[in-house]
Amino acid sequence: MKKFWIPAVIALLLSGCGARETFETVADDLAQPAMAQAGTVTVELPDDAVTPVLEQEGEQVYLCQDYELIIQTQASGDLNGTIRAICGFDKEDLTVIQTQSGTAERYDFVWACAGEGGDRLGRAVILDDGNYHYCMSVLRDANPEGKSQIVWDNVFSSFRLSEPDTL
Repeated sequence: MKKFWIPAVIALLLSGCGARETFETVADDLAQPAMAQAGTVTVELPDDAVTPVLEQEGEQVYLCQDYELIIQTQASGDLNGTIRAICGFDKEDLTVIQTQSGTAERYDFVWACAGEGGDRLGRAVILDDGNYHYCMSVLRDANPEGKSQIVWDNVFSSFRLSEPDTL
């Protein structure tokens, strides 16, 4: 009788060890959703900032006599990270004014920092349409030698997200 139980127990234990076939499906479509197309911004640049000195995908840098102007487009989502990339400060360390500009949220802020030739002043605006951050920033000397003829309020108020063309 013992001889009968031993093979029965072994057969019972090994019956649950059958291998199952696993199948993997492969699709031709992209698993990640595609990001929306970035919009375009319009701005009335000062006369001496006609052509950028550095232009790469999503960024244009204008170096002028007494200021630097940067226009860039970044992926949306981390507003604090975008602010830190522009000026080096966290959002909590600045006074950020949030308003509505068309269909986008608008964030304006200023900062001061030390530069090679003395103190520098910065001003920036970010437009957030939910997909991208459209940024414009200006960094200039705090005490310029000559009086600037640029009215920065006009430049910053002209920074807008263009409405997409409809067919």
